[in-house]
Amino acid sequence: WLKFWLKSVDIFGVQSADCAMPIEKSPARNGDLPVLLEGEEIRLSEPKTRLYTRQHLEGEGVLHLTTKRLVWLGGPGCAIDYPFITMHAVSRDKNAWPDPCLYCQLREEDDENEEAEEETSVPELRFVPAEPAHLQEMFQVFSEMSALNPDPFDEQADDSESEGDFEDVLGGGYQPQVELGVMWNADMNDAAMEDADEDEDAHM
Repeated sequence: WLKFWLKSVDIFGVQSADCAMPIEKSPARNGDLPVLLEGEEIRLSEPKTRLYTRQHLEGEGVLHLTTKRLVWLGGPGCAIDYPFITMHAVSRDKNAWPDPCLYCQLREEDDENEEAEEETSVPELRFVPAEPAHLQEMFQVFSEMSALNPDPFDEQADDSESEGDFEDVLGGGYQPQVELGVMWNADMNDAAMEDADEDEDAHM
């Protein structure tokens, strides 16, 4: 299926920043269900989920977490492969956002024509379910599916730098947007899943 590299933070075409990200607009669907890829399965569906890009409400639709991608079917809808979502977290801080949500940061693609010292905005998405009590399950399924879909093109993974870079994000403009201790970094997903299994064995 096609991916659209959009020069925008708004996934539906509002030009608001010089960054690029891969998103499939208007994915194939059967009503409120996505047309699945070969070998793809739906692991969680959350109806009445609002999608925000930054402060902009894109609409309300059904959020599907499949074994290969995130699919939101509301309005034209969109689909994103897990490797391009670099971090996701449960956010319940009303100072950051009025409603509990699943907060996501998307990977930016470097622009060769962009000055190295020029700073760009990190693409952000917020999925707000009608039932906030479902957030923890959404987060858990998202984490599991992300672990199954590591970035195959990540040749610069450096565990020693990942933690420091992530702390820089939290210590900067994004600190109020996520809850510490309830977040997932795509670069560290395999290690986190192993640690979780070890913790469970230790308590048995």
